[in-house]
Amino acid sequence: MSPEQLLILQKLSRLFEDGAAGPDQIKQLSELLAKINHHTEPTDELNLDKFSSRTPFL
Repeated sequence: MSPEQLLILQKLSRLFEDGAAGPDQIKQLSELLAKINHHTEPTDELNLDKFSSRTPFL
């Protein structure tokens, strides 16, 4: 997930938590999650060894 996508996700999350999200935000969240999921490898194909040297995101 890119930093820009994370920022959008955080903003949308706040709208949903506040009960202020409408149809446009639902569509935006759906599109964002589709983009994020499209760029993520399926779990069964992950080689976890390749992540061992990465620094975790904070």
